[in-house]
Amino acid sequence: MNEFILKSYELLTVLLPAAAVLFLLRKAYASKRLSLPPGHFLWLVLFAAYIGAIFYLTGAGTVYHISLYGLEIRSAQVNLLPFSREVDFAAYLQNILLFLPLGMLLPLIWPSLRRLSFTVLSGFSLSLLIEASQLLNNRRTDVDDLILNTLGALLGYCLFLLLRPALRRIKYQSAGLFKSEPFLYTGALFLGHFLLFNEFGLARLLYHF
Repeated sequence: MNEFILKSYELLTVLLPAAAVLFLLRKAYASKRLSLPPGHFLWLVLFAAYIGAIFYLTGAGTVYHISLYGLEIRSAQVNLLPFSREVDFAAYLQNILLFLPLGMLLPLIWPSLRRLSFTVLSGFSLSLLIEASQLLNNRRTDVDDLILNTLGALLGYCLFLLLRPALRRIKYQSAGLFKSEPFLYTGALFLGHFLLFNEFGLARLLYHF
């Protein structure tokens, strides 16, 4: 039960900023005498849940880790030489698959930014944010993860292009009226998790230590 509460809390730190951005988007659309399409709203909720899953699976760092580990960066914690360690095909595949949905969701949700360069840069930027945050929680920050995550986003975009004829038959509603929307939205999700997720604080309350 406690484990469920911790996972729900982590997801909530992503969904709360998502809700705030969606509220602002509704107002922005209304100011242009438009309504936020229900389909677009649902895709954004799905995107937020997916990003939350990425943060959980990668162990993204938060501001609260500073009080636990300080700001000291240990050389053994950082790998800047691509593929200089023993090859781990299972880990490589996991890193690629983790960002594969990102490469598909970005062009699907935001058609106005349906470009390979945008998708690859977005995958690279999100992975870089996560790897940088891991400097705070004593996890390994690895350039291999950065490369493989970016590759996953690229392959996801290619998969989207392959499935595009089939996706046209799906009556989904998407919009993306503002070109800055994906940047603001993803940034808000990251900041929400970074500033609101205090895993050890809640664990102390749940386990009384």
